[in-house]
Amino acid sequence: MSKHILSLVEGNKEYFRNIFNEYFQPLCHLSIHYLNDEEEAKEIVQDAFLKLWEKREELNPDSNLKNFLFTLVKNNCLNIIKRRQVVLKHHEKIKWMEMHYQYESLFRIDDNYLNFEELKDKIEQAIEKLPKNCRLVFEMSRFEELKNREIAEQLGISQKTVEAHLTKALKILRKELKDYLPVIVLFSNFLN
Repeated sequence: MSKHILSLVEGNKEYFRNIFNEYFQPLCHLSIHYLNDEEEAKEIVQDAFLKLWEKREELNPDSNLKNFLFTLVKNNCLNIIKRRQVVLKHHEKIKWMEMHYQYESLFRIDDNYLNFEELKDKIEQAIEKLPKNCRLVFEMSRFEELKNREIAEQLGISQKTVEAHLTKALKILRKELKDYLPVIVLFSNFLN
């Protein structure tokens, strides 16, 4: 058994600290290369050192610590990449299902319901029902595409007040247009 492995097996914390100091940065560099996320990379490396400490008594006497650590970090990075791919596939599947259900709901709607002029009129009527200041802020935000800061400057009000008007406007519009929301959501998804 090499004296390095023996020192580790015996729980020599000073030796472990030296290994940590020698390999931490190179292992982080490897992990960042795989994950493109510095915080996650550091966690992977710390986990590798933790596993080394926990499994130190089970180490093969001829173990190469450097290879052990680099292999452990690489494998853990690859596992995370696989998990990310599964999550991404799942997310894409959910987005597709949502779009499919919205599309289906559109075809279940009565033809009279899907009159675009009627829809446009309903939206305009709902906007007209907004309180004066809410309507003004909403129109500046949605139709003039101004940012909250720009609206606040033009109207001489705080950004918080702008946000409050927009929140109130959207709440009122959701209530007024609740029967038309599936159609509005579907077309806003197609247009985005």
